[in-house]
Parts: sequence; structure tokens; C-alpha cells
Amino acid sequence: MKSLIANYIDLLTKEKLNEFGIKNNIHLSNNELEYLLNLIKNNWEDILVDEKKYMEDLKNNINQIEYEKIKTLFLYYKKRYKGYLF
Repeated sequence: MKSLIANYIDLLTKEKLNEFGIKNNIHLSNNELEYLLNLIKNNWEDILVDEKKYMEDLKNNINQIEYEKIKTLFLYYKKRYKGYLF
């Protein structure tokens, strides 16, 4: 499963991230999208192990309303797919 995630992350673009966000009622500025994409691409393995330090950083770089939506969505998917991630 880890290799599937790695392949998906490698192919992830700002446009794909934006489309996923819009489908989930998350609307980010261009700068926020770039920040989030870089965070994901550079730290995805660490985020899956312990997201706490990244959530705090995310909170400081994304507007509060969208941050809460991202956090809720992340925790939902992490719980849903936890058995496949580790």
C-alpha cells in the first residue's frame, strides 16, 4: 500500500489538489495550495505516522475555516484506511 500512496503523491499536482478540495467544500488560495502540496509531497510518510506537528504548522499557514475542514477530512480518511496504512 505504501508504494501506491507514494506513486499517487508523486503524481499529485496543485490542480488535482484543488479539485479534491472543491469536491469537499475546501477553497484555498493559490499560495495555500502551493504550501499544502509541498507539505504533502515532502512529509507524507511522517504525516501518516504522526500528523500532530504538521497540523499545527498547517493551522499557521491556512485560513482557520479551511484548516478545520482539512483536519476533519484528514482524520476521517486516516481512520477509514488505518488498517491499510500500517
